[in-house]
Amino acid sequence: MGLIYFRDGKVIAESGQVKVYEMDDNRYLEKCPGHNLWASSWEIRDYEEQLKDIPRGNCLEIGLGLGVVSNYILGLEQVNHLTTIELDRDVVECYTKLNKTNNIKHSIIISDVHRALPILLNSSIKYDFIFFDHYSLIDEDTIKELSELVPIAKKLLVTDGKIMGWFDPFTPEEFLEGFNRIFNYK
Repeated sequence: MGLIYFRDGKVIAESGQVKVYEMDDNRYLEKCPGHNLWASSWEIRDYEEQLKDIPRGNCLEIGLGLGVVSNYILGLEQVNHLTTIELDRDVVECYTKLNKTNNIKHSIIISDVHRALPILLNSSIKYDFIFFDHYSLIDEDTIKELSELVPIAKKLLVTDGKIMGWFDPFTPEEFLEGFNRIFNYK
């Protein structure tokens, strides 16, 4: 039998019911008992392929997870600032424990995205890049939610700004067209 992160891994950060495990040089985020895997650090290859060097200037990220995307975006020279919206305070606490440097280029808003986006609309802040990464898979519920949120988020973009959503390579064919249409992917 193979290794299992929640049995064979080492807990390296914990807050409330959120735990981050490390095993075989990978990190796994578990939210609440039942071993619900939310993200793992090996996904960086998928993110690099999807995002390339598109993030620039003032960026907005929806969903924090392990902070894999946050750290990637913050590592790009052309990025001035990243604002992340994350619902779960415990996820933010684990991220903070594992990323001890206080990066002045990174602000985290602890809020539900449905509440945070309208608040941001009332501010004068505009974004050059917005990335949605708050869902664990692309299905009919995700498509419905994104079809409501993305038009709101587009109002936060500068004129030539870009908006993208995390693409799960295991997305069933039946949801691809809807996902691509939401983000204007060809």
